[in-house]
Amino acid sequence: MKKLLIYGYGYTASHLTNYLDQSEYSIVGSTRNIKKLNNDNNNIELIRDNEVSQFLIDESISHLLISAPPSIDGDPFVNNHVNFLTQNKKLEWIGYLSATNVYGDHEGNFVNELSQTNPTTKKGINRLKAEKQWLELSSRYNLPLKIFRLAGIYGQDRNILKRINLGSIKNIDKPGQFFSRIHIEDIISILSLSMKKQTPNIIYNFSDDYPSSLSQVIDYICKIKNLPILQKINFDKLDPLYKNESFFSENKRVDNSLVKKDFQILLKYPSYKEGYKDL
Repeated sequence: MKKLLIYGYGYTASHLTNYLDQSEYSIVGSTRNIKKLNNDNNNIELIRDNEVSQFLIDESISHLLISAPPSIDGDPFVNNHVNFLTQNKKLEWIGYLSATNVYGDHEGNFVNELSQTNPTTKKGINRLKAEKQWLELSSRYNLPLKIFRLAGIYGQDRNILKRINLGSIKNIDKPGQFFSRIHIEDIISILSLSMKKQTPNIIYNFSDDYPSSLSQVIDYICKIKNLPILQKINFDKLDPLYKNESFFSENKRVDNSLVKKDFQILLKYPSYKEGYKDL
């Protein structure tokens, strides 16, 4: 049986845990959330972040998923557990969950894995720093690393429809603005394939086939769910501080052709239309 350690047991990690075959993987996840430690999920053993060092003595770890967010200092796993990475010879796969905000602003043009990275937000800058740490380690020690740059994640329990019903989203309109997104089910499907299949590339974009504006998605959801169309708000009239650190400060469309080619897949939800019809 393979042993998977998930560093940072969050939204994506929890869905992956429920998806993986328990007969194939023994899973341990780390968390700072005390409430999660008392969960009744039999698919995973949860430990505190400060217990990770002790757990890493176990030399049978074959798979490592890093989903904890970086800080201004970069990736916390690299900063605190680099000896494990350089000395463990049994690791078959390391997955690092990054984000497409590392690309920065490309004025609405498509970006692929070879595009320039020039993030402008704090989160994007931290992500890129963490990526560089992992790439440097991988190059020096020949680690089995895959970096996955995720577009905006949505699914049954995290989506715009829920925020519309809660009244916690604004229909911000910025002409020519594009966002990319991906359904959680497509993310975990590709991750599980990657854990089993050797592929030549080290960085992959995870997004669907149809970049679009936030306003397009909100209008579509309101239409198919028979909800009142939310009044549009002109982006130029928003607070400058919000504009500089919001998703609207960067404009790009994410090219997902490489991951589809290497893993020979078709997405279950190729656009937000299929995704929101299924909610």
